[in-house]
Order: sequence, then structure tokens, then C-alpha cells
Amino acid sequence: MHQDIELRLNKVLGDIHLACKKINKPNDCVKLIAVSKLQSSEVINEAYDLGLRDFGENYAQELSQKSLSCPKDIIWHFMGPIQTNKIKTIAKHAAWVHSLDRTKVAMKLDAECKSLKKTISVLIQVNIDNEPTKSGVQPQDVISFAKELQGNYPNLKLEGLMFMPKINANVKDKVETYKNIISLQGSLLKVLPDCAQLSLGTSSDYEDAIIAGSTMIRLGEVLLGQRS
Repeated sequence: MHQDIELRLNKVLGDIHLACKKINKPNDCVKLIAVSKLQSSEVINEAYDLGLRDFGENYAQELSQKSLSCPKDIIWHFMGPIQTNKIKTIAKHAAWVHSLDRTKVAMKLDAECKSLKKTISVLIQVNIDNEPTKSGVQPQDVISFAKELQGNYPNLKLEGLMFMPKINANVKDKVETYKNIISLQGSLLKVLPDCAQLSLGTSSDYEDAIIAGSTMIRLGEVLLGQRS
């Protein structure tokens, strides 16, 4: 198992290097997040031993269990839809939340972080393709929501945007989506220059995402292997 993860990691790191080379940026401008949902703590520990420190979870209870059983210096990223009754758990165990998309959630998350005396890094999830089955802020509402977060919730540090484009889009539509993403991020940076993080890119498109400007890629089975 360990050798398999090592082989996959070396392949991914090579791909990151080549993608960064194409845009004349250093490899460390891209944060690699191992999406460990439904993976065992054993797999996480093996990836940790290979140097990975950022791991992503989609379910609050699973995040809690792994946070308690895995190395304490792991940086946990919560990426799933946020249920209000799970916010206390998320606030306690996550360092990053990629899926913030509602004022109600922001308010409760900020309050929980305040009670824990911590600040949590957050990204606004954007429903860039207007898919009814996906969560996320509509593109036209991103700037106003970002300003609201910046102005009202001191325990939430807004870092940028997160996107989950259509997986099966054709090449033309994917190019158009990427153009819209870059345009939206550019508009946000004009208003809030510190919101430079772009969480974009999964197992099927991470090289293209890096070339488009992603600073955080979220890789699951292509890195950690098949989920149990």
C-alpha cells in the first residue's frame, strides 16, 4: 500500500512540476490537498509519512474521528456541504472550510470559532455552472457575499474562492468555465486583494487547473488509491 501511494504521489508531483513550469511559477505556489474521505486512518498515516500535511474531508463526523486519531499537525480542510447542526464539529477540527456559501452558516461558524478562540480560513464555494444539484453562491452574488464576510465575521479569514466545475463538460464548455472562473477571481481581487487563493482542480483536471491559476488542488483516489 505504502509503495503504491508513494508511486502515485511521485506521479502527481511530477505533473505539478510540469504544469508550474508551463506558467513559470514555482511548485510551491500550489497546495496539494489529499482528499481522504472514506479512506482509513492507516492510509492517511502512510501519506503523512511521505510528507503530506493537508487532508480534505467531506463529512463532519469523519473529520472529527480522523482529527483525533491521526497526527496532530495535519491541516484539515472541510470541503463538503455544511449542515448547520455540524458546524460546531467543523469549527473544532478544521483549519480550512472550502464550502462556505450561506450567511446563516457564516454566522454560526464565526460564533463557534469565537467560542474556541480561533480563526478559521474560509473559501466561498461558487456554483460556476449554475448546476441545481450543487451547492454554492451564484457568480453574480460572490462580491457582495465576500464583502459581507469581510465586514461582519472577524473569526473567519476569507482567503478566496472554491469551484467544482462540471466533470463531464466538453472541451469548449470547460474552456469557457475556466475563463469565467479567472474573470470572477480577478473581479474579487480588485475589491479584496488578499483573497488570492483559488481551490480548483481534482483528479481529472488538476494540471489544467494549475495552468489556469489554481493555488489549491484536491486529489482523492488518483493520489490515495481506491476508497474502501
